[in-house]
Amino acid sequence: MQSPTDRKELLTFLKTDPRMSICRDLAGETMVQYNKNAEDPSQRVIVFNRAEYKEKKNIFTKISGLFWVSWRDLRGTSYSNKNLDQQLKQTAAIMSISTLWDAFCTTPVIYAFSKAGGFLVSPLLTISYTLLLLIMSNKAGVFSVNRTKGNGRTASYLLGVFFLMSLAKTLMSGVGIDLISQQSRIRNLAAKDFIESKNLLVGNSKNAYQELLLSATNDCDRYAEEQAKLDTSRRVGRRQYQLIEEKMYKTPIVEGIKNPKILIDNYLTDLGVCRTKDLINSFIGKANFDADKAIQTRIDLKKAPVKYLYLLNRNQYYDLFKGNPIKGSENTFQNQSKIFKDAGIEFRTDCQENEVDCQGNLRWTDPGLAINKASSQFYEKVAKREFQSLGFSLIGFLISIILSSTAVVQLYTISIDPKLRASRSSYLAAVRNKFFSKVLEN
Repeated sequence: MQSPTDRKELLTFLKTDPRMSICRDLAGETMVQYNKNAEDPSQRVIVFNRAEYKEKKNIFTKISGLFWVSWRDLRGTSYSNKNLDQQLKQTAAIMSISTLWDAFCTTPVIYAFSKAGGFLVSPLLTISYTLLLLIMSNKAGVFSVNRTKGNGRTASYLLGVFFLMSLAKTLMSGVGIDLISQQSRIRNLAAKDFIESKNLLVGNSKNAYQELLLSATNDCDRYAEEQAKLDTSRRVGRRQYQLIEEKMYKTPIVEGIKNPKILIDNYLTDLGVCRTKDLINSFIGKANFDADKAIQTRIDLKKAPVKYLYLLNRNQYYDLFKGNPIKGSENTFQNQSKIFKDAGIEFRTDCQENEVDCQGNLRWTDPGLAINKASSQFYEKVAKREFQSLGFSLIGFLISIILSSTAVVQLYTISIDPKLRASRSSYLAAVRNKFFSKVLEN
C-alpha cells in the first residue's frame, strides 16, 4: 500500500515532468465523468471517448494513407516526444511528395512501356500501374525505418529498394515530361535521324544526280579556291597546284566507255569532283529540270521530317510511325504540288483503302522507340548543356533529384535515431504498462 506522500510525489511527477507532456495532453483532451460517491474506486472516473491513436481508421483514411504516408506509421507506440514527432512529420511529407511527383512525371513512360510490351493498355490501367509503383515505394520507405533488433538488414535492404525505385523514376522524370510537352519535336528528330541513317533521297534519278551535282560543284569550287591561294611562281606552289588539278579532274582508266551516265553510276569513286560535275552537266540540263525548286522543296520538307517521310518515303515512314501526319493540313502541301511536279517528284497525301497503317492519327509504330528516342534526346541535350531547349522537363528532372535524395537521406537519418528505436521497444512498453497498472490500482 502506497503512502499519501508517495502518491503525491507520483502526481507531481505526472504534472510537471516534461517527459509526461504527451500523457497530460491526452488526459486534457479526454472527456470523462467523475463520480466520487461510487463504492468501487475504479468506477469513479468513466471515460467517454478513446484516445485518438486507438481509434479505428475509416476506409478513406486507409486508402489515402497508401498515397500520403502518415507520420504515425513511421514509429511505434512505446515512446515518443514532440521533437521526434516533428521529425517524423517532415520525413513522411518529403517521402510522400517525392513519390507523388515521380508518379506524375513517369506516367507517360509507363503508358508507352506497357503499350510496347503488349500489356493491357488504357488510361485507367496506366494510372493503376503508376499507383502500384507509388504504393510499393511508400511501403518500402515505411518499413525501412524499423531498425529494431533483428530487423537491421531488412531495413537496409528496403531502404535500398526505395532508393533504386526512386533512382529509376528520377531518371525517367524528365523523359516523361518530354513525352508530353515535346512529342512533336521527338518525332521529328527521330524521323530526321532515320532519314540520315538510311540516306533516303527524294524524287527520281534526276533529283539524285542533281544532289550529286550540287555536292561535286561545291567541292570543285573549294579546290579552285585552294589553287588560287598558291604561289605558282615557286616550284613548290606549282607542284601543289598540279596535285590539286589531278585530284579535281581524275578520270578512271576504262576502255570503250564514254557514256557519262555509265561512268557516274559505276566509277564514281574513281572520278575527280570537277570531272564528275562536267559529266553530270552533260546529260542533265536546266531546261528540263528546275534544280533550285527541287532543292528548296527538300529543304522545306526537312523542317518537318515526319511529313517528309510520309509524302515521299511511305514504306520507310511505316517503320517509325502510323497514321496520317498531315491530316488537317492537306491544303498546305497541295499548294506545293506544282513545285513537286516541276522538280519531277512524285508524292501523295491520301491513304489507300488497303493501307491500314495509314488510318487514324499520327502515332509510333513501336511505343518503346518513343521512350528510346525521348531518353537519348533528353540526356544528349543535358550532356551538351542545352538547358534552355529542355524547358519544364529539366525543371521536373531537378525537382525529382532533390526530392528523392532528400527522402532517402531523411529516411536513413531517422531510422538510426535512438528515440525512434525506443518507440518500438517491447521493454519500454512493458515498463509503461506496469507503471500505469500501479497507478490505476490506487
